[in-house]
Amino acid sequence: MILRRRHFLALGAAVAATAGSSVSYALSPEEARAHVQATLDEILSLLREPGSGESRAPKLQAIMERRANMPLLAKFSAGRNWREMSSGDQSDFVSAFSRYISVTYARRFDEYSGDPKILIGKTIDAGRKGILVESPIEVPDREPVAVEWLVSDRGGRIEIVDLIIEGISMAASQREEINAMLEKRNGDVKALIAHLRAPS
Repeated sequence: MILRRRHFLALGAAVAATAGSSVSYALSPEEARAHVQATLDEILSLLREPGSGESRAPKLQAIMERRANMPLLAKFSAGRNWREMSSGDQSDFVSAFSRYISVTYARRFDEYSGDPKILIGKTIDAGRKGILVESPIEVPDREPVAVEWLVSDRGGRIEIVDLIIEGISMAASQREEINAMLEKRNGDVKALIAHLRAPS
């Protein structure tokens, strides 16, 4: 299948995020689909539980840390500021970023709580970037929500390196958001980490 223009725009973020990892085990479409299916099974099980986005966030964080490469996503989101952080600040930032992302997406997924219909669709070979796996969300009286998972094995294991919703890359959008937060705090990394950790 030919990559559409919006895929190239979204995948640029994931390529940059995984640039430091060169190990590849020739990920197959079947392996990518299986990884996304297992991830969706865990997320759907969580959405069927009673509760709110906030209450589900810790469990979603555990799923994301198992299934995705959160350290690489955090590093990419920090941009050039990553190199200026101490090793301790880097570790703290990864932890705070992981929590923040989990809360953010738990709230977004909250509108689909219950038993949403999500089916694995097509896979798209994105070359060295990995494999895109489509999983549209069926919404009553609306067009399906386009969701795509970019799966790669360049980090040494099969993992999700980006989530693309309606053509918007999680990696790219979070990088913009984190940089804006840091700029607002005059480049104070510790203040940023405190903000990411704070209840919201």
